[in-house]
Amino acid sequence: MLKRFMTISAIALVMSVIFYLPDLYRYVVHGVLYIGKGDGMKQMIPFQVYLYEHFKESRTFYDVSFGLGGDYFTSLSYYYATSLVSYVTFILLVVYQLFNHADVITQMIHMQYVTAILKCSFVFIAMYYAAKEIGLKSKSAILAAILYSWSTIFYYFTYTWSFFSDVMIYLPLSILGLERLLRRNKPFIFIISIAVTVFSNFYLAYYEMIAVGIYFLFRIIRRHPDDQLTRQQAVLKTIVAAVLGFMVGNIGFISGVTSFFNNDRTLEKLHVPLLIEWSSNNNIFYGGFHLVVIFVAVIALFTFKLYRHYYYKLFAVATWILMLGSLTPYVGSMFNGFSMPQRRWVYILAFSTAILSALFIQHLAEISTRELLLAAVPVILVVFVSALVLMQFHYWILYIPLILLMMVLYLKEPGKKWLMMIIFGIALCQLTLIQDYHYGVQHQYFKTDDYFYSEVYNNKMQQQIDKLKKEQQDDLRRISLNDDSSVNTPMYYGYNGTMLYSSIFDKKILEFYEDDLQIAQDKQKNSYYARLSGRENLASLLNVDDYITAEQDASPLFNKTGGFTSTKHYDVLSNPYPLPSVRVADKTYAASSLHNALEREHAMLEGVVKEEGAPGHFQAPDLLGQAQISTEQANFKDNTLDVKEDGGGLVLSFDSKKIQPYTELYLTMKTDIMAPEDQDFYVQVNEKKVMKPKKNYKYRRQAKDAVMNVKAANEIRITFPEGKYHIELKSVQGEDYQTLRQAYAKYKNKPLTFKQQKEGFSVDLQGDKGTLVLPMPYTKGLTAYVDGEERPVEAVNYLMTGVEVDKHDKHVIIKYTPPYLKWGLVMMIVGLFLTALWMWRSNQKTK
Repeated sequence: MLKRFMTISAIALVMSVIFYLPDLYRYVVHGVLYIGKGDGMKQMIPFQVYLYEHFKESRTFYDVSFGLGGDYFTSLSYYYATSLVSYVTFILLVVYQLFNHADVITQMIHMQYVTAILKCSFVFIAMYYAAKEIGLKSKSAILAAILYSWSTIFYYFTYTWSFFSDVMIYLPLSILGLERLLRRNKPFIFIISIAVTVFSNFYLAYYEMIAVGIYFLFRIIRRHPDDQLTRQQAVLKTIVAAVLGFMVGNIGFISGVTSFFNNDRTLEKLHVPLLIEWSSNNNIFYGGFHLVVIFVAVIALFTFKLYRHYYYKLFAVATWILMLGSLTPYVGSMFNGFSMPQRRWVYILAFSTAILSALFIQHLAEISTRELLLAAVPVILVVFVSALVLMQFHYWILYIPLILLMMVLYLKEPGKKWLMMIIFGIALCQLTLIQDYHYGVQHQYFKTDDYFYSEVYNNKMQQQIDKLKKEQQDDLRRISLNDDSSVNTPMYYGYNGTMLYSSIFDKKILEFYEDDLQIAQDKQKNSYYARLSGRENLASLLNVDDYITAEQDASPLFNKTGGFTSTKHYDVLSNPYPLPSVRVADKTYAASSLHNALEREHAMLEGVVKEEGAPGHFQAPDLLGQAQISTEQANFKDNTLDVKEDGGGLVLSFDSKKIQPYTELYLTMKTDIMAPEDQDFYVQVNEKKVMKPKKNYKYRRQAKDAVMNVKAANEIRITFPEGKYHIELKSVQGEDYQTLRQAYAKYKNKPLTFKQQKEGFSVDLQGDKGTLVLPMPYTKGLTAYVDGEERPVEAVNYLMTGVEVDKHDKHVIIKYTPPYLKWGLVMMIVGLFLTALWMWRSNQKTK
């Protein structure tokens, strides 16, 4: 058995190398990266580098460099934090670093190819053994493994969201385990498959639950003659095995579910049509964006004579259902947790068509030439009509007549020679299909290493950030970078930032941005927050010492200290009023007494904001009632602004004497586009401009009140592109920054320092009584030890972390343990013990 496994593993590795040879060639010769220019470069590479560095250094699971700070292990469990394949990548990277001395980002790019080849091999092996378990012979099982591991959906997943193709290992592994349980009464592989699936990714586990659950229903409704278990036994043992598998892998699953429920995925309500929009992207037979089904599978579907075979009928029916399901977005919505439709589920269709195609080849000798040719008519019509309509020629269609000819010859003279040639021809067809898929469908999403090292990760930017980091006084100072290449630039350059682009993070951060402080952001998209809109008070409260930008968008108080040129010229500006990294606030204000963003900023500067406290008296006069409102190239009525030309909008005019005392004006308003719905737009207030997504963008967040802070001026011009907009003006307040200057003077001589250590964070106190305020997001699991005594940690300042301290207190250590971890470990140990006990009892009965 071991010898056969090694043989299959060697074949799988060879097949995987063959599959990726074109991509290796494109990288070596032309520098084309097998990494998507979108999420691949903006999320996948920085997340892997970030996790690798933190795992290698054995840091606590809470880190202040994860956006504004947070539990990166839990939040990134949707991506790589619990991915077993990623752990293999990290181990191999440790070895690779012994021989290669490039920067870790370059090394991680190289590892994408190694991981892709290994993962393709794992998919091949799992699929081979699943195919063998349902009765496919070795050659047919190899064909099934080739078609599945060489599918377009695997290619797409692995370069776009590389963690997602992990699921293509777990599906055949789960089917293999389920079949062994039902046919042989051997539950071990099924338990392991469930364990690795639920540990690796809760989202993928949800996909697997649906796919494997439906397969199980098929199997027990119409049992196979070789099944050893009755229906009742099958249901009971499958449930017990699934529970044991869940117990063993629960930590990864619970971390993912915890992050999901701590996240805010509120979106605009969009209409989901009953049927998909018919386009080349959705054509699964020719030029499809996610999946192109091999034509052999369609011939197999129409070969009804072979439905007499149990597994042939099972996979044919499943394929029919999945193909019909691909016609409606509601199936994609179901697999995506009944939210926005996504076609990521079609890897299940790739699995079923691969098995069905292999079964067809195995039973090919049982049909006549006439039956073969009649079954081939539908796919020939669909493929050639698609080619004519789309006006796109893909080379793989040349294999259709060639393979059909070989099948006809095989039927006339059955023999291993023709069978091997058919299998070889189908494999070549699939390999050609992948190249057509790359150049005809996905090519636009691939970029070269020249692009990456100039637009995404730039050496000159790294040098400048390293220089600024050397000047930082402790481990909780931040740098803000305005650069559109990737919101996750802090992970690339290794600094504490103020932005994050991730599908899942703590929803309290979005509440802080959108509701509490009403920070105006670009994009208005889910999974995103970035910078602080140039608001000086927030920059000081969150320890932003330096701002790097190529625009004129910094706070007017920031001082220019230098500049550099990479792909464009950047200015480097410094904060003239930095507050200490952590501070002890001696005043407490009630959150309910603060009614707008400016009042909340002043309260946080003078003290600390909690649910209960003294009323805050920070009211700033509202200047909006004194403004004269007029329009330019626009009509305004009942909060509807109809802009006739680009740059039209509203003008708010003020008496200069009213504006003179202030440095900045805080304009609070709510804006949204009404028409056209299919165009991105901008909102510009004087010198400040933010970009917004189109109305029908599927990941668009709801429009809310936001503060546009601009330099104090007699006129505020609010402009938009041509279109129709909803606009509500809420208030205009002036800011003279006296409160900030007073806070700076108060804390200037009390420079409490913050140190990040492997086991947590430490602060040395200076004899003050009050609330120790740490500008990092509060989360359950944080524990404070003041001079060795445990003390409660609380949420303060809407987002931040607070600990009560007294004058005699000297030293504070803050540690973090995910709330689910201890009980999760207990559950895992119990699950392992019960699994071992079941296996031992089964072996005893067998003996």
